[in-house]
Amino acid sequence: KERGSHIIYLSGAMAATYGVALVVSVTLILLGASSPVVEALSPTSLIINGKGGGHVAIGFHLAKELEKRNHKVTIIQNSDIDPNKPPFNQYSTLPDAVEVKTVDFIEGFTLPSGGEYDYVFDNNSKAPSGPVETAVLASARPRRCYAYVGSAGIYEKPASHPFNSPLNEDMPVTASKACAEFETALAATGVPHVFFRCQYIYGPHCGKHYLDYFLGRMEHGLPLPIPSPGTQRVSLTDVRDVASQLARVTDVETKSGSIYNVGTTNDLKWNYVELAGALASAAGKKADVKLVDPAAKTDFPFRAVEFFVDSSKSVEELGFSGGERRVEDYAKELVKGYLARGAIRPDTTKDEEALKGAVA
Repeated sequence: KERGSHIIYLSGAMAATYGVALVVSVTLILLGASSPVVEALSPTSLIINGKGGGHVAIGFHLAKELEKRNHKVTIIQNSDIDPNKPPFNQYSTLPDAVEVKTVDFIEGFTLPSGGEYDYVFDNNSKAPSGPVETAVLASARPRRCYAYVGSAGIYEKPASHPFNSPLNEDMPVTASKACAEFETALAATGVPHVFFRCQYIYGPHCGKHYLDYFLGRMEHGLPLPIPSPGTQRVSLTDVRDVASQLARVTDVETKSGSIYNVGTTNDLKWNYVELAGALASAAGKKADVKLVDPAAKTDFPFRAVEFFVDSSKSVEELGFSGGERRVEDYAKELVKGYLARGAIRPDTTKDEEALKGAVA
């Protein structure tokens, strides 16, 4: 009786690691031999996830991306979290191949399995002197790559930088910023590594809601202060596209020390005023935009001066798709999320002062 072939193929970076670690099972049956079955050992990935901030949902979505690639994934999560808040309240929905360990991120912290993984994705570290940072710098020795998820906020934008021109990975950085300090410390270990530098992230189960600034003022019919001239572009990336971009380091060979801005080819579409219009359309509300002095103190969630990144290097070197999601496609979900959180009227104390000097 004929039987189908069952072969699991290895490619790219995975083949380099597991090409010599195959388990081959051949069962020969007289008058009808079965086909060979070739199975690969699953690669292992460790995700070190922070407890809050704009990056917090990355670990959840990255775990799902890695599981699709047949990785055995461990998330270590600070035990000092609220399990009822996103993304932590979604951990129970993760596939069986993903294990979540909650540990104390305190002095004496040690990595599970002694840091022996194929890939480490660090979505937590800041200044090198912290307890987790000290431990990973001393003992994390992934067989393939250490991917550090840092911030594009470390870039120093020259005064001469052209308007409506993104920042690329060759830009100078502020060496004293915590993420830059960790990058330097990680490079000094000699561990094969890449750096990812994120900007503003939105999407399912995110812990920080940058766009509530816009939605709250629209919902309550309030003026919407935006730093003049309002045509500053902004990088906004769906967290699922962030996860997809990061996971690409497991699909291709990377040069140690490579830097990648995190974003999509879609995220350069919006300037501040256009973004307000897109959100207003989704909410069915009016955006009463008031352009104010960029130096005015407001709760505006982005920089008053233009500051956005070019992520095309990931497309060219990692084979990243460039992103599959757009703000306008997810805008109604953003509105639903804002309303579900109570649609609280924003504090406009700073707005009132800034509006005194509105220029338009």
